[in-house]
Amino acid sequence: MKRISTALIRGIADMGWGLLGLLLIAYLMLAYAGLSVTGEQALVASPTGFLYYMIVTVSTVGYGDSSPVTPAGQLMVALFIIPAGIGLFATLLGKASASVISQFTKRLYGEQSIMQQDHIVIVGFNAYTESLVAQVREEAREGQLLALCVDDAAPAKNPFLEQGVEYFRAATLSDESLYERASVKEAALVVVDVEDDSETNLVCMHLAAIVAERCIITAYVKNQMVGRLLETHCPKVNVIPSLHQKMLVKAAIDPGSEEVLRQLVDVDQAQTQYSTRLDGVTGSLRVDRLAARLRARCRAALIAIRQAGELHPTLNPDDDVQVHPGDEVFYIASRRIGVAEMAGHLAGEEPDAP
Repeated sequence: MKRISTALIRGIADMGWGLLGLLLIAYLMLAYAGLSVTGEQALVASPTGFLYYMIVTVSTVGYGDSSPVTPAGQLMVALFIIPAGIGLFATLLGKASASVISQFTKRLYGEQSIMQQDHIVIVGFNAYTESLVAQVREEAREGQLLALCVDDAAPAKNPFLEQGVEYFRAATLSDESLYERASVKEAALVVVDVEDDSETNLVCMHLAAIVAERCIITAYVKNQMVGRLLETHCPKVNVIPSLHQKMLVKAAIDPGSEEVLRQLVDVDQAQTQYSTRLDGVTGSLRVDRLAARLRARCRAALIAIRQAGELHPTLNPDDDVQVHPGDEVFYIASRRIGVAEMAGHLAGEEPDAP
């Protein structure tokens, strides 16, 4: 009996949802046939009534409003429907609970997989990751998922679970399954912030080969030589070099420059830098008219433009330069100006309130 019970418990634990579903269907069919044969017509008069009776019985609620009345029906219920039903119900409840706990555990320890599109992915974990997550969440649109891919040097548990950040952890950042589980192929933006520049280079080259064409990859590097190498071999990657030394020299020559740069990239400041693509705009517009409208209607200061097909933006463009639909404008403002709102301003129309 001990061996039989052990085998039974192991079999139930290893039972898949498909087999369990087949057993449930077989159980319901046998119960229906048994009640019909034993003359319990009131219990099988309608599918709804039959299912109601079965659920109330096997869940041991037992309201008493439906019950067998024939001796054969009472034996059928006592010897088959209740014992087998309670066993199946307990198995279903146990597997459902285990599944929920397993999914939560996987999400906590970064072992889960997701099917997602147009989300934001951060690769790497360091002392600045918490601040980076906060800034990305600030810039992300409402409802946009944020995923964090890390290696085994990162915390074992998701440190951003309460913020709704999905956590993906693997032995190394070169593990392809890490990016498969995070659906990186369908991401809208990937930010690579890895401590080692060589690893940054490898990660970026791999990501550039698998992400969708619309995806933007941004990577931070400390060594400018690595940054130039990465730009040469992966033009799709936007390389952000370390500015610490440049800021030090700039602050020495032009005191206060470091504070201006800090405010431009700090989302906690009132004035920050944004960019908006001119989609929906009809016709071209001179830079001086563009700058005047942004200043008058949005209190935004134009600082650069990037024309379609150009790799880098042009700072402080000349007034007579023509800006066309599809170009990108960079500006300083207290908030981001949406595509539709920008089109309304440049068309001379007052847009709807954001």
